[in-house]
Amino acid sequence: MKDKEKDKDISIINKGCSLNGTLDFKEYLIVAGTVEGVLNAESVITEEGSFIKADVTSEKFTIAGRFEGNIIVAGTLTLLGTSNVRGTIQCGNLIVEEGCILNGKITPPELCH
Repeated sequence: MKDKEKDKDISIINKGCSLNGTLDFKEYLIVAGTVEGVLNAESVITEEGSFIKADVTSEKFTIAGRFEGNIIVAGTLTLLGTSNVRGTIQCGNLIVEEGCILNGKITPPELCH
């Protein structure tokens, strides 16, 4: 039998790279660079030093860098201690580590339209 995690596709936006527009990624996305626009992916992980200015829709989202925009996460949004987040957030579960800077409106999914 195959291990489901090993079969997942992983896309990487490296440090120094910048993407702008409507971006759709299947499965896992790791962001070390800059993304602006609209971002859709199953699971997004940002690294310290990254910057996203976008509307993001994802199942799981972990932020270690800077973020500005709107977040819709069906599952868990994790804000690591190195993150700086400004925007509106709709998520199923929220984890905020000590040290995170968070400035925004947080709404549970059932209260959003």
